[in-house]
Amino acid sequence: MVKLNDRKKGWKVLRILIVDDEEDFSNSLSEGLKSEGYVVDIALNGEYALFLHDLYPYDFVLLDLNLPDIDGLFLCGKFREINPKLLICILSARGEIAEKIIGLDQGADDYLSKPIHFDELLARIRALCRRNINVRKPLVEIGQLSIDINLRFVYVGELRIVLNAKEYQILEYLTQNTGRLVPAEELILHIWGEEDALFSNSVRTQISNLRSKLRKAGVINPVIRTAVNSGYTLVVE
Repeated sequence: MVKLNDRKKGWKVLRILIVDDEEDFSNSLSEGLKSEGYVVDIALNGEYALFLHDLYPYDFVLLDLNLPDIDGLFLCGKFREINPKLLICILSARGEIAEKIIGLDQGADDYLSKPIHFDELLARIRALCRRNINVRKPLVEIGQLSIDINLRFVYVGELRIVLNAKEYQILEYLTQNTGRLVPAEELILHIWGEEDALFSNSVRTQISNLRSKLRKAGVINPVIRTAVNSGYTLVVE
């Protein structure tokens, strides 16, 4: 049986959109976030940001105000209009109090002035997500497994099962959808970034590795079942 505080409040792998025309900054920030297990896409202008937002189910946007084609404050309001649940954090060199007030009034959830400190950004992301989903206890228990969704650690008893970022994300997403057949395409959409999505065989590889690690740790419940050419289901027996 899955024990969640309130499953409807839920938790999931975050897909983040960085909207910033500073390519080096965006790439560096993207690599850092990916190393923390997030799925990240980059838009170097507002028009492409709206295109990506229409294409993918983003949970979080890191938005620069100084864009080459669309004013960032306008884009913030547009995002909020399209998706009221989207979390938006403005990252900007505009550090004046008046600009921060305008940004927050336009619908931003937070505002960080550049240059940013990466650890502080991570803490802000975690804080906003906790506030958004109202998670009080970070521990999820499913079958023999205990999953700490804040630290992204997985345990069987007192033993920690060491998973790479993608293995953890797959387990987390399947746990969120326990008992439901999750198509491989859905896993790609939610867990792989836009560029990596081309390599769909990565899903099979990561699932195989995840199963192997769970087996070696003595986990027989839950199990990941494969529906050939359809997808995967996490089953609690």
